[in-house]
Amino acid sequence: MSEVLIAALLGLSAWGVAAGIRADRRNRAARRLVGRLRAERDPLYCAASGATWFQAETINGPRSARHPFVVEVSSDRLALYPVARDEQAPVIVRREQLRWFGRPRKYTPNVNEIWLHAEIDGEWRLIRLRLFQTQMRALVRALKALATDEHNAAYRRRRPYVHHGPVAARPAEQDMLGAWTLGDPLALYLTPLHLVVLSGSRVARAIPLAQIQAIAAVQRLDAPDEAGLVRFQVGDESLAFAVDDYERFAALLGEAARRTLEDPVEWQRKKKPSEDDDWEDEV
Repeated sequence: MSEVLIAALLGLSAWGVAAGIRADRRNRAARRLVGRLRAERDPLYCAASGATWFQAETINGPRSARHPFVVEVSSDRLALYPVARDEQAPVIVRREQLRWFGRPRKYTPNVNEIWLHAEIDGEWRLIRLRLFQTQMRALVRALKALATDEHNAAYRRRRPYVHHGPVAARPAEQDMLGAWTLGDPLALYLTPLHLVVLSGSRVARAIPLAQIQAIAAVQRLDAPDEAGLVRFQVGDESLAFAVDDYERFAALLGEAARRTLEDPVEWQRKKKPSEDDDWEDEV
């Protein structure tokens, strides 16, 4: 065996040992944090993620790295504590900041993912986190206790949940002669419960989908070669936005809005697992 190969193998072995030491330190730090949180806050649920991760993204803004974490759900908040080499501030979502939560796919025997939307400090956050099946079931039970009835009803609706964007848009107003005037550029982000209007990363408006009616995709007669319009009503208010793929966006908006008006699926415990993939969600 050549000296170069021997050196490479020794280097690889040393790297593996160092990685194992770092992982052991993280796990011990996570266990200490779990113990402290359980003693201080008496949470509904608290656990270390082990080999899984969470990631927080500001829509139209930065996205964090994926971190192993400790999750704590109390009666008033969800907190995610990154377990990393450098101490970092936790991501905290208070009850009044939570906008939606749901799992994009049914439970699997291994790693499962859940998404949460929150409006924090004037920005819209999307938080993705992964846990093993048993942990995810426990987390969902705790989230149901934290969330509002509206959020729990949305969780029980059938997938797929509608997410789209953010897409570039401009608000549009029509004059008496039928010509449209476009305002400053914005972005539209469609979630299962809200149409979010963003100015940069700031939330200009979050419109509940249940309030949106009379959705239409409209080609501009005054400028047929330019972006078409997505037009709809919110109560007595008429809104329109110029969007490049306006027909698709209007269709997705209509689908998402219609789902908010449907009654959630009534899960029946007598069903067999094969009859409904989410029968076990009821707690």
